[in-house]
Amino acid sequence: MKRFFATLALAVVSTFLAACTQNAAPVTEPSPVVTASPTADDSAATEEDIIKFERDWVAAIVNKDVAALERILAEDFVGTSVRGETFRKAQAIEDIKKGAYVVQSMNMDEVSANVYGDAAVAFTSQEEKSAYDGVNSSGHFHFTNTWIKRNGSWQVVASHGSPYAK
Repeated sequence: MKRFFATLALAVVSTFLAACTQNAAPVTEPSPVVTASPTADDSAATEEDIIKFERDWVAAIVNKDVAALERILAEDFVGTSVRGETFRKAQAIEDIKKGAYVVQSMNMDEVSANVYGDAAVAFTSQEEKSAYDGVNSSGHFHFTNTWIKRNGSWQVVASHGSPYAK
């Protein structure tokens, strides 16, 4: 009888430990540049969350944080630059990695967002000091960015920029 209870106790403890292991989230080091990543729990994002993701994106560009950009930009991301050229995620990241797009500063002076369930549209205005392929590309720009929540994570799928003259 003692053997039966010992076996039962061992089975219960083993099952408990297995359940805990399956539910445990992997521990990852947070990015030193981006304090919040565009991942969300099961609750709907708020405008403040999307605004934070926008600020994280700017920080990732300025700090050349490729890992953060990989998380932020969706695989099917398409951007339209302030010069009217379109580009995809791979090109955006490659331009940062290789130094084709060098940003000294990006100062956002306006940021707002509207959330529509698993989609959000953000509007930003920023003053940028930058160069692209060695040519000064600094200026004041407006962007409209579209964010989508997929598999519990928010990512930007589209961005459109245009010059703004005050």
